[in-house]
Amino acid sequence: MDKILGASFLVLWLQLGWVSGQQKEKRDQQQVKQSSQPLTVQEGDISILNCTYENSAFDYFPWYQQHPGKGPALLIAIRSGSIAKEDGRLRVFLSQSAKHVSLHIKASQPGDSATYFCAASANALQAPAACTQTCS
Repeated sequence: MDKILGASFLVLWLQLGWVSGQQKEKRDQQQVKQSSQPLTVQEGDISILNCTYENSAFDYFPWYQQHPGKGPALLIAIRSGSIAKEDGRLRVFLSQSAKHVSLHIKASQPGDSATYFCAASANALQAPAACTQTCS
């Protein structure tokens, strides 16, 4: 069997999504947004997924990954007051002044292709508002 030589690429499709906050009135709903642009990353490179939010009261920012046919799994989370957090190949950065949170995946692998959820909550004890991004 011949081996095919060449660079492997990961194609991550980021789909714009939104989820409203916990407020009762529609006019008070908050949003969490992600880029809708596809992300193509060479295997071994860094993948960067970005998320913005509107509610300055949000203080907990988890990232989830979901593979087809499986439930979402918590990857990493950061709380307000922190700038960055690292866990293995994952690093999350938070800029509260810019209302921006990003997930960096070092040494990207084909197994990283999945649906990613950026979430935010004003109370870490409540279920966070989430945003879906499909990556394939």
